[in-house]
Amino acid sequence: MQHETQVRLIREALESIDRGAPPMTEAFTRNDPTAYTSQERARREREILFREYPLVVGFSCRVKKPGDYFTDSLGPTPILVTRNNDGQLRAFANICRHRGSRLVEGCGTGAVRFSCPYHAWSYDTDGKLRAIPDEAGFATLDRESHGLVSFPVEEKFGLVWVTPREGGHINVEKYLGGLAEDLASYGIDDFELADQRLVRRNLNWKLMSDTFWEAYHIKVLHKNNIAPIFAKNLALYDGFNLSHRLVGIRTSIEKLRDLPESKWSLIQHATILMNLFPNTICVMQSDHLETYRVFPVAGSVNDSIVEISVLAPPVDADNPKWKKAMDLLVGVVEQDFAIGEQIQRNFESGAVREVVYGRYEPALEHFHRSIRKALGE
Repeated sequence: MQHETQVRLIREALESIDRGAPPMTEAFTRNDPTAYTSQERARREREILFREYPLVVGFSCRVKKPGDYFTDSLGPTPILVTRNNDGQLRAFANICRHRGSRLVEGCGTGAVRFSCPYHAWSYDTDGKLRAIPDEAGFATLDRESHGLVSFPVEEKFGLVWVTPREGGHINVEKYLGGLAEDLASYGIDDFELADQRLVRRNLNWKLMSDTFWEAYHIKVLHKNNIAPIFAKNLALYDGFNLSHRLVGIRTSIEKLRDLPESKWSLIQHATILMNLFPNTICVMQSDHLETYRVFPVAGSVNDSIVEISVLAPPVDADNPKWKKAMDLLVGVVEQDFAIGEQIQRNFESGAVREVVYGRYEPALEHFHRSIRKALGE
């Protein structure tokens, strides 16, 4: 984050503390609970948001060398990412072109070919079909047109992005707008994966995401863990195209009052949350990065899964403190998800026909407005 942006945000935070109220929009907004319960809405989200837009599918640290690969099966399209012999990153549908079997699972190193576990059709790291056992049964098959389905892929800021549609487009910096500059400034390109967990809960994927986009609940729901370190209700929002940033302010920001602005630094006194539209949340802490990749479970409107990762500088990635950090953050979000499951059941009852987002919850409004815009609503 540029220093002038940090100074602006710190000024805004200190003024809010002095005023006794966070920044507010002109009016509160409303949302329809069917956004969380409609099967048709859920279908359109899967077809548009999770197929037509760039998605974070993993981390550069998993594919450093030729032959390294990882797979991602959380979204509607199973994806295989690998680095080819020329050092280029390639992304494919993780689907054999013979009978549609999943080609490979997990992650690995030193791959030369990927062989299907069903009939052993095999493909190289460029996705080309290289071997067909008992090939006489496919004598007229054109191998060139039966390679793996290829997707556009790009790596930026230590993250790997894929648009999971053949013929799709990807330009991460243009897509993120000014938020790309923020991500670049944190120096996370070389971070290593320190810990990772999967959490599955019975609620709509957007309810999983919603909990990150306001500070209003912290003093109540999280009063026994993180609440004491944050200023009440204070989170500073900025929108960037379909994505956005929300900066949660820690009470320690008061220490900056005695320093000249030239020495102000925000990151030690804030939690910086970034929504990488549609479904990835990056949380920059003072010494590490947390990511949350949130997906709807196939065919369900009220079942979701989130992959939670902690990434740290390479010199410190093996430190056991990251497991403790993961335990803490999972404990916090589990409180949110438990409430979210209740909210999901309440919405499904049909007893309420709208919810409201307060004047200091603009990131929530931006998130849902961006989804409506992407869906053409």
